[in-house]
Amino acid sequence: MTARAPSRRYVIDASVVVKWVLDDEEHVEQARALRDACLIEGAVEFHAPELLVYELTNAIRKAAYNTRLPQHIAQEALTALLDAPIELHEPDPLAALEIGLRLTVSGYDANYVALADALGVECWSGDERLVRACERPAPYVRSIGEYEAA
Repeated sequence: MTARAPSRRYVIDASVVVKWVLDDEEHVEQARALRDACLIEGAVEFHAPELLVYELTNAIRKAAYNTRLPQHIAQEALTALLDAPIELHEPDPLAALEIGLRLTVSGYDANYVALADALGVECWSGDERLVRACERPAPYVRSIGEYEAA
């Protein structure tokens, strides 16, 4: 039996991925439904800039430090996230700079938007400030709170 090719491709940012292991985050159900569309159904393909690795490392460190995640679980959680089937892409700093300046968002956030723009796909984020900043100029940046499983 041949594996089904993913029908959808998305850029996902660290604020979505971290919800896969932190239960006290907003929109956990939607983030996990999106994850399951990839892992269980094989219907979705994930992409992110390489900086995702650093952002996830920091988010898990911070969650463990603030006792939102037991420290003895932090390494397992980070390993699980880094093992997720997310295709990492080299960043395009000039595109990210242009987007960051135009949308008044951080260089980190702009890298996700630049990748979604380059791939011609939607970007899912748990960062509502980023979603609002992109509302008109980059409507393909979507709030994970809006995600509905197909």
